[in-house]
Amino acid sequence: MNLEHLRYFLVLSRCEHYRQAAEELCISQPGLSHAISALEEELGVPLFRKKGRNIVLNQYGQILRQDAEKIIAMVDKTTESFSNITSGGGIIHIAGVTRMAGLLLPQLVRHFKDQSDTDGDFHFYTDMTPQVVQGVRDGRYNIGFCFKQDWKDDLEVVPFQKQEMVVIVKPDHPLAGRESVTLHETLEYPQIVFSNKSAIKESMDEFWSNIEEKPIVSYEIEQDSLITEMIYYDFGIAVLPKFPNIEKQGLVAIPISDPQWNNTFYMIRRKDAFRSPLEKEFFGFCLERRDL
Repeated sequence: MNLEHLRYFLVLSRCEHYRQAAEELCISQPGLSHAISALEEELGVPLFRKKGRNIVLNQYGQILRQDAEKIIAMVDKTTESFSNITSGGGIIHIAGVTRMAGLLLPQLVRHFKDQSDTDGDFHFYTDMTPQVVQGVRDGRYNIGFCFKQDWKDDLEVVPFQKQEMVVIVKPDHPLAGRESVTLHETLEYPQIVFSNKSAIKESMDEFWSNIEEKPIVSYEIEQDSLITEMIYYDFGIAVLPKFPNIEKQGLVAIPISDPQWNNTFYMIRRKDAFRSPLEKEFFGFCLERRDL
């Protein structure tokens, strides 16, 4: 069904006069008559009846007008939405690993909005690194923030932030008053470590390989948020990258001075995906604010 003919039909149904409708539409009267005839032929029913020198909708025309108004309104809304996207609006779907996303992503978006005139919107998602990566691959997320994975060629991977390695303890722990510690000095205390399911496990094993020793493991946990909860309840200490807001949980993060090592946090997106102007602008904004 021709959308232009539907628009002509709606104008004619309001004007109830071919000449007036043609003038409003800026087309010829024969052109309007041809369009309405084509519409009636396609539907197989007449849409108007004569009323003196004018025309009015018949019962079939009244049915069509209800549907045509909905169709045109939907088309106009869709057209407006995509026009908004191509002019710098629309929505960006961004995802990050839970603890980092809770602080980093709102800060980035707030600063971006403060300096940009965009009316675009941002939808936030949090998950573990494998799920964030898969979501970017699937197209559910435009941009992801996560830890190191076995990257494939389908992703654009940008190192975004370095995380200092620390040991997390309770305030009454023997190490709590230290300004820094060595990794060797943590060995005498039972530790909560990342399990094999965690995306950061490989990086942590690489860190420990620097001293060719391993900690006494009290528990193996997948999520860092649970690790910090277990530290709080005296299940052990933990060596891990410094996540935001650890101190707000009543814990102490002590820098590890030896070996010197940092964990990397990445920003990713699909290589072959369409980039809206908003996504391009935000991605460029993030690139300028990498902390490496």
